[in-house]
Amino acid sequence: MSDFDEDLIISLSKLLDQTGLSEIEIENKKVGRVKVAKNITQSYAAPTPNINNQIDSLENKLSETNEENKNAVLSPMVGTIYLKPDPDSANFINVGDKVKEGQTLLIVEAMKTMNNITSERDGTIKKILVENEQPIQFGDPLIIIE
Repeated sequence: MSDFDEDLIISLSKLLDQTGLSEIEIENKKVGRVKVAKNITQSYAAPTPNINNQIDSLENKLSETNEENKNAVLSPMVGTIYLKPDPDSANFINVGDKVKEGQTLLIVEAMKTMNNITSERDGTIKKILVENEQPIQFGDPLIIIE
């Protein structure tokens, strides 16, 4: 287990919970073979191509090592981005704003549920990588905080 990227394993575990899958297995030359499973009580169904695309996308994002991505807030789920609490309000954040840990940055709507995405640390908004009402995938970079 020490030969594998712990962040990749944690991210795949979260993907299990978010998708309802009981098992995910990926293999490539860079990370080798990783299989994450939980309480398998029914027969295994192969992931749909959409899930495979999400896993590939996540793996690519995790393997990037440039400084900007280290400061990116990644989407914890598939959904639609809202940069403001309602259509008549101002954005939660703008480039250059200082944010505090726990401050709402944006909302991701997933399955008709509004999920506040909050800052995990204090910092300054360097870049907003998404637009209001844009569909996003699990692991997509949303905001860069310095």
